[in-house]
Amino acid sequence: MSWLRVLMILFCAAAGIARASITAAWKIPVERVAPSYADAPPLAKPPGDSAFFQPGDKIWDLSKCIYWNVLDFAGVGESDLSNGPAPGEVKIDWKGDWIVWNSRSGMIVARGSWHDVLVAEQVLRCDELPKVIRTRIEVKGTGKPRSLSLISRSGEKASLEMNELLAEVETTSSSDGNACDTQFFVSWPAEDSHWTWEVKTAVTLGNGSPCQIACQGTKDQRWELVVSTEEELMDGTPSKEFCWVETPDGLRAWSNSGVRGKPLRKQLDANRWLGIYPMAKGSASHFLAEARSRPGPDVTGPELAEWTRMPLLNIRPVLEERGVAFRNERDCACIDPLTGTAFVLADQVTQDLAEYLFASVLDGELVPPIWIETNPESGGWGLASRSGERAEIRRSSSDPGNQLLFRSEATEGGDGVIFDLGYAIDVVSGDVKIGKLEANTTLTKDKPQVIGSGTAPDGKEVKVTVTVSKPPSN
Repeated sequence: MSWLRVLMILFCAAAGIARASITAAWKIPVERVAPSYADAPPLAKPPGDSAFFQPGDKIWDLSKCIYWNVLDFAGVGESDLSNGPAPGEVKIDWKGDWIVWNSRSGMIVARGSWHDVLVAEQVLRCDELPKVIRTRIEVKGTGKPRSLSLISRSGEKASLEMNELLAEVETTSSSDGNACDTQFFVSWPAEDSHWTWEVKTAVTLGNGSPCQIACQGTKDQRWELVVSTEEELMDGTPSKEFCWVETPDGLRAWSNSGVRGKPLRKQLDANRWLGIYPMAKGSASHFLAEARSRPGPDVTGPELAEWTRMPLLNIRPVLEERGVAFRNERDCACIDPLTGTAFVLADQVTQDLAEYLFASVLDGELVPPIWIETNPESGGWGLASRSGERAEIRRSSSDPGNQLLFRSEATEGGDGVIFDLGYAIDVVSGDVKIGKLEANTTLTKDKPQVIGSGTAPDGKEVKVTVTVSKPPSN
């Protein structure tokens, strides 16, 4: 049995749905996996009742023209896995009910058990589809509406200027596609064209989730800069919507399909549990490297036999060094070098510690931006950034008297409550600069702090208050 089939069974059996029959579909070019599909005529009728089909659809059977191959490691069971044998391919015998191509929807549709469908997704190489990142930028508030949308490849720079709105971005997608690290430079002229606003920052954004990253002003003089990043297929389909599953309530996007699973637990006896922790390749490689640096016997046991193929590498010492306490000699922690799946045999307390540890090193973990905002009386500044990085808003002008600056560099403490902040803030009344602060301070999350005060030109006292929090929702 190939390792992919073992991995699929792991998920299906742990969820108690190995024999459930489902129908799923993937928006994927059929030529990638079945280039000869049109050599046979389309089916006279759909292979079964499904919401994926409509009257008049042209449907082709793919079961005989797909190459049913999955990656495998040659000689598993006889070779030394710790040396990492070269991967190859092995042919499998797919047991699903049917798999077809629907030309109207541009989808490959399959029906079978959860195991069959997940194996089909692996055979279709869904994780190898070319993807791009779409960045959307919108300036809300004063003046005429301005917005941009541009696509780029992960890790590469892109720029676009239109309607006097300029955006320069460099976006890198996480390995699971759930988050994007993006560096922004955005500029646009003020409505009266006496000056130009510029925003420079870097944030990590959830896939497709709009986020306010900057603002300034109050009431009708206030503007807000809102951005989003979203991973897409080449035809513009959002990657989180390329896979769908049929449910009793209709079709829904199946964004957590395939091996992007969540931790699972199975109770073995009164105080002994099996924890199963799938990891992305980047995360698993760290644990594998540490396990291989500590030669020792492979882990075996009847509790593991139904879940994965032997041998497994011992990572209990690795977890213990990172604070996971094992309270029984027979407790163990191990990792499958083929699938990157970790297994822990222990009580619930130890499982909680292990799950927290594995979650902390998952690829693409979303760390929300830090939002620094001042009170309206001092200018109503707001700016999002990543921890430990400098960000700024500038109002540039040929007249030095019209230039403004808001700069912040916030660093989150280990508890997520205390933040160190370095700042330079021009205090503004209306659109006129009346003062400037520059210093460092320590803030508590969501608790405003008065960092300065003084007498304004009109004789009234102005307090400058700053707050650290998460960016406002949009």
